[in-house]
Amino acid sequence: MIGRRLPRLGLATLCLLVSLFALDSLWAERPLSPSERALLEEVGMPHGSFWGHATEEQARKLAALLCSHHNSAMEALLQLEDASQTSETKRLINQNLIMAERILALIEETSKRQGTGEITLFFETGTDTFADNSPEHRRLVRFMDYLARESHGRALFFISIGRASTPGTETENLALSARRARFPQAIIDHYLVNTPHAFYEIYGTGEAESPGRTEREAHRRHQHTRLIAFYAKKKAPAMNPAAPTPAATAKAEGTAKETGAPSAPTPGTQLTAPSLGMHFAWIPPGTFTMGSPKNEPGRDADETTNEVTLTRGFYMQTTEVTQAQWTALMEPNPSYYKECGGNCPVNRVCFTDVQEFIRRLNTMATTGIYRLPTEAEWEYACRAGSTEAFSNGPLLELACAYDTNMDRMGWHNSNSGYILHEVAQKEKNSWGLYDMHGNVWEWCEDRKGPYGKRPQTNPTGPIQGDMRVIRGGSWSSDDRDCRSANRLFVKECNKNAGIGFRLVMEE
Repeated sequence: MIGRRLPRLGLATLCLLVSLFALDSLWAERPLSPSERALLEEVGMPHGSFWGHATEEQARKLAALLCSHHNSAMEALLQLEDASQTSETKRLINQNLIMAERILALIEETSKRQGTGEITLFFETGTDTFADNSPEHRRLVRFMDYLARESHGRALFFISIGRASTPGTETENLALSARRARFPQAIIDHYLVNTPHAFYEIYGTGEAESPGRTEREAHRRHQHTRLIAFYAKKKAPAMNPAAPTPAATAKAEGTAKETGAPSAPTPGTQLTAPSLGMHFAWIPPGTFTMGSPKNEPGRDADETTNEVTLTRGFYMQTTEVTQAQWTALMEPNPSYYKECGGNCPVNRVCFTDVQEFIRRLNTMATTGIYRLPTEAEWEYACRAGSTEAFSNGPLLELACAYDTNMDRMGWHNSNSGYILHEVAQKEKNSWGLYDMHGNVWEWCEDRKGPYGKRPQTNPTGPIQGDMRVIRGGSWSSDDRDCRSANRLFVKECNKNAGIGFRLVMEE
């Protein structure tokens, strides 16, 4: 997310900004200027193609540039008030405002051509939120529902422009416009957990200074947030993906016999840890093909096949961490669906919350060390030897979003009634794990990153990045999103009713 608190500005200056950002798409039908061409070259679009043809990476860069140019203009305006009004400062202000306006015009044009459009959310004077089930909340939810249905695997981007005007001070209005720009993100994150998306804030574009003598109706024109949505181009399939290879059986058994070491447990052997009464199943070491073949229905381009070897076996929790297990160590229960009961998965827990739970659990544990699974460990355990979309077979009914294989293994949007369910109510996989497909997404330890092109051993993902991996799909997911190979990336602070976790225990 990009955005910052803006400096103190005068009314005349912000009126100029309002007029610039309120312009229609004047630049969409005319030749690009040298500065615009330079901008598009900076993000890898030298031919000036508009955002409807931008890749996800290019779209992210353009959105970041919009906010950067806007905020740079704000900083320059601060210099203009606090320092000498030099021609160089004025030139910088003008350059950044014009570039920000032109990028915004490209966004507006793309939004129109894609049919994503925009929505204006209105607030009561002086407020920065609206209640659940209010008319504005319902409008925003319907907008999210439409965008998610039409995404077809494309990433969604939002530009949120907050405005404020009350009979208050300049500082109060700027702070209010900032809060209004930020407010829609929590609702967007909640309803788009299955759709990759990014959120960019712009604020300070409303009237920041409104004298008390101004008529109240004049303020009402500026009590809103403008939310513009657009898609990036869907990622193209890999040209020459590696051919799929069968999942290998565990390699450790022969080695143990040769060396005289104790033999490993049989895959799926159950163990009950004294800590919180959690149940675990043995996952043997082995080699498997991570990702999905190019002919798998519902496949995404980031699921490129790659041979992965896990040299160490581990115990994985047979179900998600439940609300009862969570509240035994943590207070309060953060779950959205508390009425589901203590045997339902805990949800609305961000990555850092989970790490604190693990820290407390390891402090009290008398046996074993607990942690989140790596992404490779999660997929290996989910597959349990299967090379198909699900651990019990292929995805059969992509078009109608109802699949008999998926129906037997987990809760998704065609059988869940759009609510959470208790753990272990569906079939377990051949290694004794329940709910690996559906019910709640599950946090992994890895950060977002591409798979390697060469065989890997015990991969752990990139060492840097602000996006983490979640796996498995949820009660609100399509069957394709619950496949063993499907990946989703969210920010560490994401608290969504569809996200939970399960643990790995190392003896």
